[in-house]
Amino acid sequence: MKLSTSFYNLHSDPGLNYTMNRLAWTISVEELKEVADRIETLEDWIREMKIQAKTSEEKGNLLNAARYYQAAEFYMVHGNPKKKEIYKHSIDLINKSMPEMAESRFQIPYKDGFLPALKLQPIGKPKDIVVWHGGFDSLLEEMYPMLKIFCDKGFLVIAFEGPGQGGALRNHNLRMTYDWEKPVSAVLDFFNVEKCVLIGMSLGGYLAARAAAFEKRIHRLVCWGALHDFASAYKARLGNTKFKILEGLLDMKMSFILNPLVIRQSKQDDILSWALQHGMYVSGATSPFHFYEWVRSLNLEDSAHLIECHSLLIMGNEDHLVPIEQIYIEAKSMKNAKSVTTLMLSKAQSAAEHCQIGNAQLVLDRILKWLESLD
Repeated sequence: MKLSTSFYNLHSDPGLNYTMNRLAWTISVEELKEVADRIETLEDWIREMKIQAKTSEEKGNLLNAARYYQAAEFYMVHGNPKKKEIYKHSIDLINKSMPEMAESRFQIPYKDGFLPALKLQPIGKPKDIVVWHGGFDSLLEEMYPMLKIFCDKGFLVIAFEGPGQGGALRNHNLRMTYDWEKPVSAVLDFFNVEKCVLIGMSLGGYLAARAAAFEKRIHRLVCWGALHDFASAYKARLGNTKFKILEGLLDMKMSFILNPLVIRQSKQDDILSWALQHGMYVSGATSPFHFYEWVRSLNLEDSAHLIECHSLLIMGNEDHLVPIEQIYIEAKSMKNAKSVTTLMLSKAQSAAEHCQIGNAQLVLDRILKWLESLD
């Protein structure tokens, strides 16, 4: 598994194209292009990914098989009896193909379940402790190449899946909440961490910032995907008019209008339908109304001023998920941080997209340099 050196045009749909680029860290671009040509709908996606997974497994390429299975599982709706089975099988395959990762796994007790974690110990005395997590849909396994780079640079690295993520959601039904300081504190307590660098990717740009506002053992903060207000992503997707209507219905508690309206629209678009079901699965919401209420709860309006540590905010200028002004709003809101550094990356650097999926190495280099500058 290695980092990509470019962001590839693999599929005409921006969301599917982005997800396929995530697979390019493991699977060849040529192979992915052939698969993409057979995909038009989510049903096509699930079928083709499962076919490729089975073929790869039969050939003994267990890592490719695992990533294909994870891609298929990602777009399977909650409630599909095969979803958990496929996820579990993908983890088994990764553990077999990468025993060094399997040996680094931990299960951290949290509420009625466990948070999956990895701990990578460097050679010699650690420069610092880096605690790492994803966002709305990332998995520990796909973050591993980045974790390894930090470990090789002398950092003790702890990565975990919190409520609403990976195995915490799929195996223990732990749903995501706005108060991310709680799982972060549980992780720090479990590993007896006295101070750390916290890195959050994607929606983790909100989650990590929220944690840093309340968990003072965090002395360096990296928001890899700045996000002050999660609702801004939905505003960008819906447009101003539809979003104002949505907000009005939420403010007036008109769930009896909002729910059937959203459900009717989602039935006309299979990706929109999946996104709604996936969001409700992650959040534990029982209706579209409650899901959008939950989305609005993920904002830094009442907590950003409590962040006191050195902070680095990173974004690409063609992010298809998050409006780019979020990086400036988040930076401005951190009034009491020791310092706030913003990093905006571009297409010329193959780093314009969400979380710089085409050039993560560039971001890793910048984060390492930033950390060195603070020593």
